Amino acid sequence: MLLVRILFFCCIVFVSFENVCAQEGWEDVEDQKDQLYSSVLDLKDGIYRTFDEFKTNSPFNTTDFEIRRKNLYVEDTNTTWLQVNEEKIWGCYNEGKIYVAQDGGIWKDVSIGRLLQFATVQIRQMLNTSQMYGVSNKEVEILKQYFIDTETGEVQELNSRNLASYVEQEIELKNYKAKNKANKLAQTILLLKSYNELNPLKIRQNE
Repeated sequence: MLLVRILFFCCIVFVSFENVCAQEGWEDVEDQKDQLYSSVLDLKDGIYRTFDEFKTNSPFNTTDFEIRRKNLYVEDTNTTWLQVNEEKIWGCYNEGKIYVAQDGGIWKDVSIGRLLQFATVQIRQMLNTSQMYGVSNKEVEILKQYFIDTETGEVQELNSRNLASYVEQEIELKNYKAKNKANKLAQTILLLKSYNELNPLKIRQNE
């Protein structure tokens, strides 16, 4: 009789532990939010005109270049640097970092995997009207979050709707429910980083 009671108690403990693990499975993923996905990228330093050049690791320009604030410059002579028209290129790779051209600038990817995440900042002039000072111009920074699917080259705005089709492919992520709906963007970014941990960036080596 004592043995039966012990076995019954062990079954209850095992079932309870299994339920706790199921509920806290996503919390384990959230605990990794400060651990960015890292890999040794065998990309060539240089400027890529197109997405295909990036995917085949074939930069068209490998001369010295610099990124100053949000603009890209290439060395023309020992004393002269020329600004690159960001609308004419896809991006660049420099010192282990991937940069993407978007919204009139060049921006660093902050999460690297199948999906490349980056943010752009644009300055907009807005009219500010007040009874005391009348009408005046006010500069406002507009921050936008994007991601690029490195399988297709498609650029999308980063939000839960656009990310949903990727998350649903992963059993570990598809059942996630946001804990804090007020901070939805931050949790969407966390989901993207977790997706990238499961889906690393793949680059075809150009022979």
